[in-house]
Amino acid sequence: MANKTFPVARPGERRPRDASRTRQHLLDVAGRHFAEHGYDGTSVRAVATEAGVAANLITRYFGGKAGLFAAATTIDLHARATLPGPPQALGDRIARGVVQRWESADTADPLLMMLRSAGTSPSAAEALAKFFATQASGPLAEHLTATLGCTPHDAADRASAVGALILGVVTSRYIMRTGPLADAGRESLTAWLGDRLQRLLDDPPSPPLTPPSGS
Repeated sequence: MANKTFPVARPGERRPRDASRTRQHLLDVAGRHFAEHGYDGTSVRAVATEAGVAANLITRYFGGKAGLFAAATTIDLHARATLPGPPQALGDRIARGVVQRWESADTADPLLMMLRSAGTSPSAAEALAKFFATQASGPLAEHLTATLGCTPHDAADRASAVGALILGVVTSRYIMRTGPLADAGRESLTAWLGDRLQRLLDDPPSPPLTPPSGS
């Protein structure tokens, strides 16, 4: 089925615009472009052309390409919903949420777009870092401090380690698609990830991370 377009009004012609509908249409088109071409390979003009609007409308609605990317990749991981429960099963709950989410993701998944683009675009990398801080590591660190008695520093360190492990698994299985993590069955992967996450949550604090000497 052909994509709907939003023709630009002729000079002097007054045409009512459904701003919310136009904005959502732009996000739908942008999502496809970012998924297919990445951040650097997507142009504002190409998105506007496919959407059937003037390019300056993207600036008006989103402030430019970076704002469009941020809006097109906005999702909610609902991470806080997986945290309550027995502490000894927290790793398993997180693992099940991660695997369930990613096993049902498609090529246009907003988080997958961010991951693919972060390696080549500082804007995409910044958006990804803010996303994980808000949606994942931040809530987990708060939970560890409030319910498990971790110090804020230790909680942040453990949450960072959890995020790094999950990001590595996601990259291996759903982006690189090679190796034991990619070949494992769903339940096997969930059990493996849950076990390793629980170790990160239970083990004694790791040596502190510090900047290089002289920095």
